[in-house]
Amino acid sequence: MNRLKLQNARICAARGLVLAAVLLAACSKSAPPAEEIRPVRLLAVQPAAVALQNTYAGEVRPRYESNLGFRVAGQIQQRLVNVGDGVKRGQVLARLDAKDLNLSEAGSRANLAALKAQLEVERADLERDRKLVAENVISQSAYDRQLSIYQAAQAQFEASQAVLRQSGNQVDYALLRADHDGTISAISAEAGQVVAAGQTVATLAWSGATEIAVNVPEDQVQRLSVGQSAQISLWSASGKTYAGTIREIAGSADPATRTYAVRVALSQASDDARYGMSASVRFDIAGLPQLIHIPLTALVEREGKSGVWVFDRTAGAVSFRPVVPVGAVGNEQLISAGLSAGDLVVTAGAPLLHPAQKVRPLNALADATPGAANPKADAGPAIPATPSAAVAPTGTTAPSTAPSTLQSPR
Repeated sequence: MNRLKLQNARICAARGLVLAAVLLAACSKSAPPAEEIRPVRLLAVQPAAVALQNTYAGEVRPRYESNLGFRVAGQIQQRLVNVGDGVKRGQVLARLDAKDLNLSEAGSRANLAALKAQLEVERADLERDRKLVAENVISQSAYDRQLSIYQAAQAQFEASQAVLRQSGNQVDYALLRADHDGTISAISAEAGQVVAAGQTVATLAWSGATEIAVNVPEDQVQRLSVGQSAQISLWSASGKTYAGTIREIAGSADPATRTYAVRVALSQASDDARYGMSASVRFDIAGLPQLIHIPLTALVEREGKSGVWVFDRTAGAVSFRPVVPVGAVGNEQLISAGLSAGDLVVTAGAPLLHPAQKVRPLNALADATPGAANPKADAGPAIPATPSAAVAPTGTTAPSTAPSTLQSPR
């Protein structure tokens, strides 16, 4: 009995201790979670002048190119050239079946012969009537009537001569001739095909000046001008560059692509540039103001605004700063407003941040914080300024393999 009472007492005591612990736990406040400190990489930005080098893909084209076709309709009897053939001015490229044209010419010639005979008869009658009217054998009115008959016959004869010449021209039009020295760049019809007058049969690229045809976006065309220099490179001639100048800029944009056609003439002819080859044209565009360069990874969107995260040295936290981007050069974004020289911008880890968040720089601060015993105690390189490789000392940007784009400040 005593043992049973002792066990019950122990159980009651244990229950009391558990209950007390639960009550104490319920009354005590939970410790707040530690604030997350994210590692970031910083960049000290500096404004710099820039001269963009825009690169566009193009195609080697002749300055002049003709679409050649017969001036009369008919069936092509023979094609005498192939694509790539060099031709001379006046050389026959193709011919039509000219049977009907020859018959028409023969009919015109026969009609001319008949009218010529009629004209001779009327001329003889006129000479005879001239003598008779002088002798008062016939009246003056009879002579005048014969004179008008002769003049009508003469006019009909001259009209028949013109018709014969026209028929002869049409026979000659059955031969398609090159109108200039050049190279056949395309064939659009074959032997046996019936073509209409003026239908393209062959395309002739004129010999002489060679150009590069490129299409420039509408936000860049105002920066180009006729006579502006350009650097041309051919994909087939790696490592070589050719000098060129802008010869022509289209006055209106293409309705489909909204781009402007630009023709760049090679300063010196080169055998490397063959029609149809792919080429790259780089324009040196100067005159941009002092702009701040930041990596593309630093630009973020927040509440519909473009901006960057700026690091506060004192608070050790970041804040969102709206900026005005005006374009990109390679892997860099150009900023015209919103940042000042020396601002520390987050370049890595920006999408994961929120306002007033504590961060830990992965690279050391550019200068020591106040009271720091050793400014270089933190491992890693100092925060770099805006990359100098992108901006040359003279204010020109180093060549970039990627085309650069600009947009007007919003």
